[in-house]
Amino acid sequence: MTILEKNIQALLSGVNEPLGNKLLNFIQNKTCSRFNIDENLNIYDKTHNVFMYENLEEELNFFYQSILEKTPRYPFVCIYGIGNALLIKNLAKHYKHLFVFESEIELFILALSTIDLSEELKVYKVVLFDCVAKDLEIQIAMIFDQQSILEYLSLYEMFISSHYYLKYYETSILSLNELCIKSASVAIRNADITCFLPLLTHGQFLQNIPSMLESIPFQRILNERKNKFENAIVVSAGPSLAKQLPLLKAYQDKAVIFCADGALSMLEKEGIVPDYVLNIDFKDCHAMKFFQNKENLKQSIIALECATHPNVARSLNAENCMIVLRNKALYQRFN
Repeated sequence: MTILEKNIQALLSGVNEPLGNKLLNFIQNKTCSRFNIDENLNIYDKTHNVFMYENLEEELNFFYQSILEKTPRYPFVCIYGIGNALLIKNLAKHYKHLFVFESEIELFILALSTIDLSEELKVYKVVLFDCVAKDLEIQIAMIFDQQSILEYLSLYEMFISSHYYLKYYETSILSLNELCIKSASVAIRNADITCFLPLLTHGQFLQNIPSMLESIPFQRILNERKNKFENAIVVSAGPSLAKQLPLLKAYQDKAVIFCADGALSMLEKEGIVPDYVLNIDFKDCHAMKFFQNKENLKQSIIALECATHPNVARSLNAENCMIVLRNKALYQRFN
């Protein structure tokens, strides 16, 4: 078995099957046309007519030392550019995880044909990301959401593996860096280490219990309206909504319309009456402005999340309002 085959087999073992299949498909149907690698493991870029490393040994040593000095005792490091994989192999000894991002399929092929990373890949010591994969953001989010990574996201920094990448892939690096920062911010926000949001929403849920007892039972709506319509349309707020309104108006009697509260005002202007208006805001300042025209709401059922702000629940007419419990054990005990 060749080095490339061992590396692809490691990817296909469940580590990164999409990338493994992409590499397998490439070697079966194509050959490297833009890049090649010489006996010294220096990579030549035929498009720009340059070698990746001006002085291979010096440059690899420079980035090796530079990254180590900046990341003492870091559990993980993010690097753009697999290069010839020598730097990746050497750095992997010092970290629990090495996240390597690469945009060029040919560079994946050349690197994984040269250096055996199969053991590092199998235990997630080296994690490869295909930067042109459609689900890249999801892959990053899944990694950053892991507890062992989440705790150290404040250490995040995107490093490069050679000067070549900075010169020819600067735009890609900046774009990837923004994506990683965004994913890290979302992961930290969702973790809510202060517990402020869970305590706030639970308190609001308790305040909403009287309104819940006076409003329409959710189960009754399910029993009475289930299977009454074949089609449903979900309307959310967004810049493209205005273009869809004429079509929505033409079909409003042929489907059940579920409308996010943020889109309600636009539907009202067009004379479109949604069957259900949905709200999940835990702040009243956002939600109250959506329900100002209560006369138009009489034909709709307003579905509130059980932890929505109590002011919103109290301000709406219980006759056409229902408060829906979350599908979690904590809330289902009240069902």
